[in-house]
Amino acid sequence: MDIGYDRKTGISSMVEYLRETDQMGMATKIRGMTFKKFIKNNNVESAINYGFSPLDCLAENITWGTLRRAFSVDSIMKFGMTFDIATKIGLEPSHFGGDEGFDIIKRMKATDQELHDFINTIHKLKQTKWSPAIAKEAGFSFEQLIEMGGNVNTFQSMDQWTIKQMVLEFQPSGEQWLQAGFDAKCTEDGKWEEEHYRKFIATETANVLPPEVEEANKKLVSKDYILKFDANKILSGKI
Repeated sequence: MDIGYDRKTGISSMVEYLRETDQMGMATKIRGMTFKKFIKNNNVESAINYGFSPLDCLAENITWGTLRRAFSVDSIMKFGMTFDIATKIGLEPSHFGGDEGFDIIKRMKATDQELHDFINTIHKLKQTKWSPAIAKEAGFSFEQLIEMGGNVNTFQSMDQWTIKQMVLEFQPSGEQWLQAGFDAKCTEDGKWEEEHYRKFIATETANVLPPEVEEANKKLVSKDYILKFDANKILSGKI
């Protein structure tokens, strides 16, 4: 009986029915092959026509690596890949592709909560190669970053994570800078920019530091903008 569908459309419709009625065990017979075999010689458009979906990756234990060897990222997006399924089949933070790759993560409909549950250590955040701006866009706060292991040492090893960029995106408080281990010693050996430390951090932490450390910070700050005048001399015309 001709019902107006071509063979591929008919197969896709039948597979969708089997999926909805929990009878996917019959799908391989209808398609004539498994998804694992199908992806070796076919493109995503054909996979969609044959009723394959990202769920088949889970059912057949097809890893993210296997899928990427067969299809481009753009093709995988057309396939309907979600962040939830991608992480279950092996997507890792190191696969995110830096700031440019964040658009792909958003196209996978990843929620902030999913991202935070998945990227739950500073090491994983480092693997994403995200800048502070993208980390903020992904919903992370500076307090969260500290709880994940972010500190004066771990931030220093991350590309683009300069004092200035962290201030621009997160505006950490003096207490938060201290929690992360940023004190006057952090500029030793050129690990962190001394000028930015004096300008952005020392002025914040001076109000919460112990007296001896506060004094050390004041000496650093004084290099930039402290110039004292004797008010009495000014008034008396002696200066």
